Amino acid sequence: MKRQLISTILIICFLIGLTGCSGRENKTKILRFGLEVAPDNGSTKIAEEIADDVYKRTGGSVKIEVYPSGQLGTQRDYIESAMLGIIDIGYTSLAGLENFEPGFVLYDIPFTISSSRQAQKLWDSPYSKDVREKLLKEKGIRMLCWLDMGPRNVYTTKEIRTAEDFSKLTMRLADVKGLIDLFDALDASPQVLAFSDIYTGMQTGVVNGFEIGLESTLSNNLQEVAEYCIETSHSYTLDGFFMSEKSFMQLTDTEQDIVLDAFAKGGQKQIETFQNNLPKFKRQLTEAGVETITLPGEEMNKLFEKAEPAIKKSIAGIYDESIVEEIRNMAD
Repeated sequence: MKRQLISTILIICFLIGLTGCSGRENKTKILRFGLEVAPDNGSTKIAEEIADDVYKRTGGSVKIEVYPSGQLGTQRDYIESAMLGIIDIGYTSLAGLENFEPGFVLYDIPFTISSSRQAQKLWDSPYSKDVREKLLKEKGIRMLCWLDMGPRNVYTTKEIRTAEDFSKLTMRLADVKGLIDLFDALDASPQVLAFSDIYTGMQTGVVNGFEIGLESTLSNNLQEVAEYCIETSHSYTLDGFFMSEKSFMQLTDTEQDIVLDAFAKGGQKQIETFQNNLPKFKRQLTEAGVETITLPGEEMNKLFEKAEPAIKKSIAGIYDESIVEEIRNMAD
């Protein structure tokens, strides 16, 4: 499977006119940046701004080419390819890195993060710094910044009013163990599909629910295939930009500093822009005809109880159970 994946990506690189895919012999160093989200998604726009910034500040010695809409594969493909130095820069949910470094479950423990400020505190914490360093040393992937995608809710064609109603759902999920365990614990039926397959999966009835952030729902027109938004806020979406260390080390010291600074500033701008746009996104969802359902407190408590085994399972052998309260206390 991995051999087939590598071959496919190499063919893509050839077709888009790149020479040697990882070659750096030309005066201008080309860095390929893969994103699975749409061109008008805020993350793509920030990626393009970062690319322009890097090109200008390096005097054209580093050119970042942005490929949105899954042109270079899925988030998992980006990670695997970055480990091999095939794709230079990628975009992923931080939870998606859990399959490669289990410590990244830190960002995806259900019902722990509730705000952007709390997410920033977690990113700056020793736990987070340690797991990012481990990813760099063991997998050759350098995290560049985190991105704010807000709380994740459930979008579905089924009307969900109680905790028991979750048994009606066949949920499209990313290939993330923690997410799969969570919705299994909530009595839904997990179904792993690529992000790009959500729309057709909902249309054809392969799945009847999915869970992502609000901006991603709107920018990919997924409100067209959903009738309800169930405000579970079961996790807070932290995405991120990362870079292959093999590619990073082919840059000069000055170029490295510019790339790191551009991504740090770009990530901060995305966070601020997202928070400012959140009320507008909520209005757009309503205007699209999607009904937002807020579950009563007693039903949310039932979800919390059902999720408890998944929470313990997600961190077993990785973190002590006390970390759940530590993260929740970062909201203070």
